[in-house]
Amino acid sequence: MKISLFTLSAVVAMTIAFTPTSSLAAPSSTIPIPPINRRPHGTTDSSISASAATFSTTAASDVVSFKNDRVVRINVQSQSDLKTLTDQELPLSLDYFTHTKGIGGTVDIRVPARSFKSFQALNLNYTTVVKDLQGVIDEEAQKNEMYLQNVWEMSVQQVQNSFRTNRGGSRGGKEDEEREIYAADAWFQGYHSYADHTKWLSAQVKGSKGRAKGFSAGNSFQGRPQAGIRFGTGKKHIVFHGTQHAREWVTTMTVEYMISQLLNSKDKKVAGYLKKYTFHIIPIMNPDGFVVSQTSNRMHRKNAQPNPGSRCLGTDINRNWDSHFGQGGSSKDPCAEDYMGPRAFSTPEATNIARYLRSLPNVAAYLDIHSFSQLWMVPFGYSSTRPGTYAYMDGLAAKAVNALEKVHGTKYRHGDIFHTIYQSSGTSVDYAYEVAKAGVAMAVELRDTGRNGFMLPADQILPTGEETWAALGAILDNIK
Repeated sequence: MKISLFTLSAVVAMTIAFTPTSSLAAPSSTIPIPPINRRPHGTTDSSISASAATFSTTAASDVVSFKNDRVVRINVQSQSDLKTLTDQELPLSLDYFTHTKGIGGTVDIRVPARSFKSFQALNLNYTTVVKDLQGVIDEEAQKNEMYLQNVWEMSVQQVQNSFRTNRGGSRGGKEDEEREIYAADAWFQGYHSYADHTKWLSAQVKGSKGRAKGFSAGNSFQGRPQAGIRFGTGKKHIVFHGTQHAREWVTTMTVEYMISQLLNSKDKKVAGYLKKYTFHIIPIMNPDGFVVSQTSNRMHRKNAQPNPGSRCLGTDINRNWDSHFGQGGSSKDPCAEDYMGPRAFSTPEATNIARYLRSLPNVAAYLDIHSFSQLWMVPFGYSSTRPGTYAYMDGLAAKAVNALEKVHGTKYRHGDIFHTIYQSSGTSVDYAYEVAKAGVAMAVELRDTGRNGFMLPADQILPTGEETWAALGAILDNIK
């Protein structure tokens, strides 16, 4: 049966209360992501309603198809190439998967099927990375369906059977059962629905035996809380989040892996972290966009805020912060993937996190976790001028990537955003550093470098988490 990215039962569950300290609902047994064969992506996204209930009835005709869309890697050989790309970005509906736009470098771009002949006429030097993006999305969905049915469902059933056998004994009640379900290692072997992510976070709070508390930085445009978890007793605050860009699913899983390690590790070093720092962690910073990416448009990047007068949905939250807003590396066009919005902090998602950051007295480090490109970056994004503490922050980034590489051999680059990847203004990292006065601000781009891109295979979730955990440890060990 072909429906949206997750089964109807899982999507309906998205309409429940999402606060992490609320009671857990019974876990869904299977949440497959079946193949998609839907409407051409050139049609309007504006049918996506502001009501969360809309997502429980997503029709097949409302789900975007990327049939025969290509991902190409362009060799940028001249200033003329750069101008051509800039001039044709909107007319051809080009979607930048990577954004490095320097002469002598490469950039990965999704070219819609309807635009491919016009793209070929530009005579750019390119190679094809993906011939049919929809085929890759379908493969991701099929593999994840197998995981959910054969691994996750089995893990859930094992816990449920164990508790059923020992009901009335020492195993505890329903709350203990649900807590154990979401503590299982099987969680990190595949991707999950938004509804189950909220249940997972709630289970971590309840399983902490009072050491952690759930919180929300505020509500999204559609009213979903930006749910997080807070723990530790230190006077220095560490804040980080994933999924500011909706399609970057591995960031959600990686941030959750960090939570799991910090709460459950028996390592004495981790106990030291919890005494030195207080952690504030939000796995899904952009919940509305994340739901869109799971139910109607796998490649959705922005939030789900309508743009009056435009058929195009959403604002790029990471161009909407009140830090050098609109000063380069962002767009005024609502149809652009890096649309900055009509004004700074026009998105509630950025506004809420900024307010939360400012409420903390001593933010030692702020990390914004993205994918993909394998980069560990520090301010600034808006300017080629480096901040006064650049050497300190980049030194921490260097330690992070060195520790990361030792785990699985994955190589990252580090440096300031402007020179390492591209100019970008109105970003969270620049705001955290300049306005919220974070001692360290970092933007991380996780695996990979383009082979799989946003559809990182599920078997890379755990390795990505393991190496990123090592990198985080290197930072926590060396913060001043």
